[in-house]
Amino acid sequence: MIFPRGEVVHNNLSTAYTDLSALVSTLKSEGFIGTIEIEFPQHKGTLFLGSGEIIDAEARGSTEARKLVGKEAVQALLGLTGQKDGRVSIYRLSPERLSIVTKNLQNEIVFKGLSTDFTRFEGLLHKLREDKLSGFIEVSTKDNQPMGVLFLEEGDPVEMYSQPESGPSVFGRKSIPIFVETVTKQGAVFDVYRVRGSVPKKGNEEALAASPQSSPPKVEETREVISIFQDILSRVEGWVDSATQRGTFLKAFNRARMEKSGEFFFLDPFAGEFSYQDGTIRFSGETSGKEFAKGILECLRSSLPHLEKEVPKNRMFPLKLRAEIESSLEYHKGAMEILGIDTDFSSFFQ
Repeated sequence: MIFPRGEVVHNNLSTAYTDLSALVSTLKSEGFIGTIEIEFPQHKGTLFLGSGEIIDAEARGSTEARKLVGKEAVQALLGLTGQKDGRVSIYRLSPERLSIVTKNLQNEIVFKGLSTDFTRFEGLLHKLREDKLSGFIEVSTKDNQPMGVLFLEEGDPVEMYSQPESGPSVFGRKSIPIFVETVTKQGAVFDVYRVRGSVPKKGNEEALAASPQSSPPKVEETREVISIFQDILSRVEGWVDSATQRGTFLKAFNRARMEKSGEFFFLDPFAGEFSYQDGTIRFSGETSGKEFAKGILECLRSSLPHLEKEVPKNRMFPLKLRAEIESSLEYHKGAMEILGIDTDFSSFFQ
């Protein structure tokens, strides 16, 4: 987690002149509430103090080492006493804010490295609200600079802090809408964590694995449409990736999904209704067959400019790509007409 930096008490004290154990004892006698950040070349961590007592801690070693939390972390950090090449900083926090941070120390990753290039932040929040997730979203800029953390209780945002380049962290629940707007406009990368031990709502993977008898009625109605467009996407993906490199089509298709997710909600990655991966469509929503077909066709059409940018010097690529898509659509034209899907594709490439 990106830990908050409250009011600075001491900053960048050298461990060559600071006895860590003596420092903790002094803060205990003062009834201090806040954090002690400790950083060495190969080790770093944070001690959390409430009324002078160490109530929790987190510690990390090298990149490969596992994260320590709780008593293990406290022992590891206090064991660094006497080493001379470290820095110690002390920050004061309110009891309420200290509590909400420590409550989230025991966590597990849910989504890693999501980007606003492919994910609508509002869509993510909608998904986490439906799943009643308790945890937090850690937000960074695209060049990996920390922006802040948004805390969730049962899916609802309850607190946040933004992390400026210098100075204390800025807390404030009332600032959440502004923070969400800033993230959306500027672009960001975010990781989602769940408090370990919390029980999530039944996930989409379980829903997809459910028996056909338990599927929503409209999923049954669109089964044939899904089969058709699964074949179309698979054909186009195979041609594109063979002409470029693996993953090229999926990257463009996912970007187009984000562009069209406002018009076709089921395309939003965090609506949890639609996914396409490894030539397979998974769908758990209730969109009609006609609306499903329209959404995928619009998404496929919007993928074209993104795909053309991948090979700007190959003048034949756009023509061959269009021919491949036309061929795939024509192959299924008869079946689509039977299902009542508009097969007038004359405006598809306009």
